[in-house]
Amino acid sequence: MKRVNLRIILPLMLIMMCVSNMVALSGRWRGDIAVGPVKVPLVFNFKVNDAGATEVTLDSPQQNVKDLTAEVKYCEGDSVAVECKMIGAVYSGKVIGNEIKGTFSQRGFNLPLTLSQELPLSERRPQTPVPPFPYEVKDTVFTSSDGTILAGTLTIPANSIGKKPNIVVMVTGSGPQNRDEELFEHRPFAVIADYLARNGIASFRYDDRGVASSKGDFAKATINTFKSDAESALNFVKTFPEFGKAGILGHSEGGTLASLIASEGNPDFIVSLAGMVISAKETLIAQNMLTLDQWGISGEQKDASLKLIEKLFDTIIDQYNQGISTPIDLDQLCKDNSIEVPTLVLESIKHNNAMRSGYFDSLVSLDPTEALKKIKCPVLAINGSIDTQVDAEKNLAAFKQYVPTAQIKRMEGLNHLMQHGKTGETTEYTEIKETISPEVLQIILDFITKQ
Repeated sequence: MKRVNLRIILPLMLIMMCVSNMVALSGRWRGDIAVGPVKVPLVFNFKVNDAGATEVTLDSPQQNVKDLTAEVKYCEGDSVAVECKMIGAVYSGKVIGNEIKGTFSQRGFNLPLTLSQELPLSERRPQTPVPPFPYEVKDTVFTSSDGTILAGTLTIPANSIGKKPNIVVMVTGSGPQNRDEELFEHRPFAVIADYLARNGIASFRYDDRGVASSKGDFAKATINTFKSDAESALNFVKTFPEFGKAGILGHSEGGTLASLIASEGNPDFIVSLAGMVISAKETLIAQNMLTLDQWGISGEQKDASLKLIEKLFDTIIDQYNQGISTPIDLDQLCKDNSIEVPTLVLESIKHNNAMRSGYFDSLVSLDPTEALKKIKCPVLAINGSIDTQVDAEKNLAAFKQYVPTAQIKRMEGLNHLMQHGKTGETTEYTEIKETISPEVLQIILDFITKQ
């Protein structure tokens, strides 16, 4: 359920001023830095300024980072070198044919980086909607229950005279997300909104608090804060007399929130895409187990590591239930429970524990199963068979057990983002051109149309 965070080498942006005898460069050039199993794409945006010199900016699509600056060290003939002092990084390369071959160096690491001209967005992400649109789009704002102003987009189908179109509020997954739930240049909520509007269904999607055009402080929010924001969005669209039934479509954590809100009877229907409805503790332990496997940690070391993680989670949950949050001594926790773990694991857990937040405490303490029992509205639950973040079998089984009327779909070969994938690993998301499976879009449309 937790979205992958790949803040490994970046953010950074380069501005290069090239002398006139360099081979002219223009357009977007892309290359991937390999950090272990993870590929971090960089995009250089070249242009020639009014003085005839070449400039370039660097984007990091995986992190939605754009337009950061650095200093050009030299740019002569067919060679370039750029330094970004703020992150201690240098890129140097040579133009060879249709490529720039070079090395990205940072903090003692030298990584090969070859740039080539990037394909246009229409080829990289072919499902991304492109105007003009055969429907109405309205940007607007609403107020959450705590007074925070949040911004979003209403998408209204054309030719709905004589019938009120149903409307669905889209709720993003974990982490700061804009209204399109943009990730790795994919814009899944924009794709869903476009598809639904072309088929007679209205939608409303909004920026998370503190993101893009929404006010508020994302870092101070908890699960209950995001639940209140989603409820407020639903209440907002219900004030429009031109819409019919109003429901919630949530992805990942958004699917969890949709289920929690549905247990209180507000939405007319909900759609859960890769939603977690078993305990967050169980889900997070499973995610950590996968990470240990990727690190090559097995046997007794793996068992001990998972034991420590579980003890940490239990301590956090106990504190959360008491309404407190005090520092947890990982060394003492190991000693008290006779646990010995690899240094790599202990340091990683300590690092994450140092960044512990009220949001994380509320998340790890969450168990939606009791809420599921109270859901009365129609439910569509879709999970992908190769999802490595939210287990399809366990979560769909929970829906089946606690919401017997739910329409359940286990989609073969789909990952957490509802893409057709090979491994389901988070490292694969950026390499897949498909934003969301067409089959999933059709299933969502059929379900909402029947409400």
